Order: sequence, then C-alpha cells, then structure tokens
Amino acid sequence: MPATVYYDGECPFCDRYVRLIHLREAVGAVRLVNLRDHVDSRCALEAEGFDLDDGMVVEIDGKRRGGADAAHALALLSTPSSLFNRFNRLLLSSKTLSRITYPVLRAGRWIILFLLGRKGFAAEDPGLSARAAIFSQFFALFSFFHFFNYALEYGRFPPGWDQGLLLISAIALFFKPKSERLLLLLMLTSTISAIVQAPAQSNHTMIRHAVLLGYWLSFGVAWARGSNWQAIFARFAPAGQGALLVMYVFGIFHKINADFLNPETSCAVALWQELPIPLSLIEGLLIDYAVIYGTFIIEGVLIVMLLTPRWRHTGIIGGILFHTLLALSGYAMYITFTMLSIALHTLFISGDAAQRITQSPELKTVQTYFARPLFLLSLLILVAVMTLAALLRDYSTATLMVLPIILPLAWAVFRYGRTEQPLIRPGPFWATHAVGVITTLLLFANCTAPYLGLKTAQAVGMFANLRLEAGVSNHLIMPVPGPFTYLEQVAVIEDAGSDLMLKGYKRNDYAIVYYDLLARLQETPDNKITFTRNGVRHVNVGAADLAAEIDATLHPAWFRKWFHFQQVKLTQPEPCNV
Repeated sequence: MPATVYYDGECPFCDRYVRLIHLREAVGAVRLVNLRDHVDSRCALEAEGFDLDDGMVVEIDGKRRGGADAAHALALLSTPSSLFNRFNRLLLSSKTLSRITYPVLRAGRWIILFLLGRKGFAAEDPGLSARAAIFSQFFALFSFFHFFNYALEYGRFPPGWDQGLLLISAIALFFKPKSERLLLLLMLTSTISAIVQAPAQSNHTMIRHAVLLGYWLSFGVAWARGSNWQAIFARFAPAGQGALLVMYVFGIFHKINADFLNPETSCAVALWQELPIPLSLIEGLLIDYAVIYGTFIIEGVLIVMLLTPRWRHTGIIGGILFHTLLALSGYAMYITFTMLSIALHTLFISGDAAQRITQSPELKTVQTYFARPLFLLSLLILVAVMTLAALLRDYSTATLMVLPIILPLAWAVFRYGRTEQPLIRPGPFWATHAVGVITTLLLFANCTAPYLGLKTAQAVGMFANLRLEAGVSNHLIMPVPGPFTYLEQVAVIEDAGSDLMLKGYKRNDYAIVYYDLLARLQETPDNKITFTRNGVRHVNVGAADLAAEIDATLHPAWFRKWFHFQQVKLTQPEPCNV
C-alpha cells in the first residue's frame, strides 16, 4: 500500500507532523513531497481542485485526499508506537471526530504561520495588496494623531501604557505599510486602548470602534476558514466603506434640525468662522446659509460619487479635501477625525487604481526619501511644530503641517485613481460582504440610538446641534425620542461636592442626564452633591441615599462604558457643542 504525502515544507507543523507519525511501519516506504520544492506537483494538485492552504494531501493507491480527509487517512495508517501517534489516532481516526477537531487544528496552524510571516500557496492579488498598503499607511497616521489628540486635547497626559503601545505600533506600520502583521498589531493595540480609555464620546472614537469590529470579524472568519491572509482585508474593506457611508448619512440626517439651520447657532458657521484667513474674512448672512446648506450638498454628493464607479475617484478626492478643510478650522483639534476619514476614503480606491498609485513615479520618489536622514529630520520637525501648535491650541497650524502628506494622496488619486471596477466584486455576495453588512448595520443602529431615547454619546453626532433630551426635540423630522426614556430625566448640578467632572458641568452650565448622574455617584460613593430634577431639589445626597434607584436603573459597569450621554444645554436654541 504505497503512500505519498504532499505537504508545505515551510509549515513547521506539517514538516514535524509527517516525521512523527511513523507511517513507514504501517505502509512501508512513504514518499514525502515538499510542495515548496516541487512546483509541478503543486500545480497538478491545484488543477485538481485541492486547497493546499487547507492542509496536506495524501495519495494512497492512486487516490488523493486533502484537508480533514487526509488527516483522517493518516491517522488510520499510523501505528500506536508513540504517545504522539496514540493522541493523533484518538483525535482523527474517527471520521466524524476528525471533521470537528481538524478545523481547530487548522486554525492553530494558521495563526502560528501568520505570526511567523509564512505565506500560503494561494496566489496574491497585487491590487488588494496595494489597497491594503495605502489604507494601512493612513490608518497608522490616524492612530498617530489619535495618540496626540488624547494627550493634548483630552488632557490625558502623560499618556498611559496603552497609548504608548498604540504610538509605537502606528509608527512601525507607517514605515512598513505592506506588513499584515503590523496592521494586526496596530488593530490589537487600538482595541486594547479603546477598552482602557472607555468611555469616550468623540465622533472618531465611535467610528474607530466600527473599524475595529469589522477588522476582527474579518480576521476571525479568515482564521476559522484557514483563508489566505489577503482575505482579511478583502472582507474588512466593505466594513470600512460602510462605516464611512453611515457617517455621511447621519452627517446629513442629524443636521436636519432647527438649530443647525439657524446661522446664529449652527456648528457649520462656528467652524467656518475659525478657518484661517482669508476664508474666515468671507462673512455675511449669505455665506452663513451657503456654509450650512453646503454641508448637506457636499456630503450627499460624496455618497453618490463613492457609489458610482465613474465618479468614485472624484468622490475620494472631494472627501479628502472636504475633511482637510474641516481640520483647518481652529475650533477644535479635528485633524484626528480627518485622518480617519481619509483612511476610510482610501478603501474606495479600486485594485487597479491602487496599483497605479503605489507604482507611480511620485510615490517611488517619496519611498526613496524614507531612508534618507534629511527626510526623517524634516518629518520630525513637522511633528514638533504640529505638537507645539496643538499645545497652543493653534489647530489650523497643526493641520497645515500635515498637508505635505494629505495633498500628495489627493494628487495621486486625481492622476491615477480613475476606475470602472464595480464597488461590489463579482461572486457570492455573502462570502465577501457579510462582515461589511453586519458592521454597517450595527453602526447604523448605534447612530439611531438618540432617536429611540437611548444613549447620545458615541452616536456620531457630526457637529449637528442636535437636542433630544428632557422631552425636547429640535429635529425637524423626528419627534421626542422613544420608546426608551433614558433621555427624559435630566438634572442640574448646584453643588458638585468634590467631583471635578460634575464641577465642570456646573461651571459650563450643563445639565446631566440622570442615568449618568447615578452612575457618577456610584463611582464616587463618598461624595455628596446637590441637584435639581423635575423641579425637585435634592440637597447633600450621595450614592447611599439613592441606592435603590442606582440598583434599579444602572446596567453593569462594563456596559456603561459603551452606554452614556452627552452633556445637555437646557437653554434654547441649542448652541454648537462639538
């Protein structure tokens, strides 16, 4: 009963396995074929339909078996001459049991090979590799700015250990954007940091959560199926595309309210007035209305363009320039949000266009500079100036320091980004887009939460002047939120005791959603505060006094990290608070 085992010689598990199972005692001479060295055998097996990344192929008496069937056949032929063989037979000698255990073994093999950087046999798509490299570089830049945003704007300096790991991962990926393992590392450190830093309320934080969810779902599917590593990015890209489209949809919908359309309170006008000269000098009622309604037009047109192959590259350029303009406003440090938006726009670049961009003379020239000390020194100077400007709250100057990175991308997309490739690739829809659909629907549901009377923080507010608390809705379409009632009860702080956060609410004349107030009291049980709710004044009360309400109302602490509320201005109209 002669046998031939075809295996991956670069896989340490496969190589070790075929040398441990002692087949010679059962079948005599066994031919071991390393498919890395025998290209003809590899091509022949692939032509027969074998997925060589799924595992070994065994040929016995002219009949070939792959994957779980191959492992089952080898287990039946191995002898109980060693502990390893006995364990192998226990796991795989039953055909039913082998169908269950083999995917687990394959998943373990897959993750180790991934971490070791060992490529599979499946041919790589150069267009997909180019798209992944462009996204990775700009996602690394976003993560770099996210670090500085938290350290400088959100007052979390010195940064925690999680932020330090995030910064190191971002810098490494920026200089090696083709590395799948460094992208995995950045996604991992980003996820750890998201958990450590929660709760957070910013727009870019919630969108980043959706991106991370999409990546890990894609990674999990590829891991479970033993897919080619490129399948991670192939399934992830639609999730990022969906997140950007949802952001634009609610960027329009949230703003359909009386106070965003009011030039005296609109965030659009507030941001425009903080743009650098000469733009900020262009003012007047006509300009105010042009800025307000221009946001609806721009975001709506961008959605249509990104979904239309012929105009997609124009939509990408428009999105890059639109978000860069937002970041030039000195109102707040928006460059982080802008860099994440740009990274998501790059996911709309098609494979053929991405290849042209990455192989363009302009990019090749930039890449040659990366290794030059003078280039690195210039980069450090830009970072130093940007940091100083951010510390001085000169956010316009901080953004200007980034234009040497942003504008070349816009130029490259303009020159090389035209495509006729459809957004949805041919083939089984759910095989490649299930992760994207799930992620998009979850983010969409999250953004509808305020209208249901649920949380208002992390609902991607998009500078919308939206007010839905305390039984009031300024939205022109949506009524007072429901059926949930979390937003109905708000409290006004009169004496915050020793709580610095509540002191900030009182100082800035903010009310607080009562749910958040109960959560805050539970977190600071020794503090006593005075507040008014529904016209009733509660004097010098603490967690012990409201223990029954706290127990009946609050969810577990881990849940509250993702379920919380924006501060509330009870005065009307609703001012810009971004």
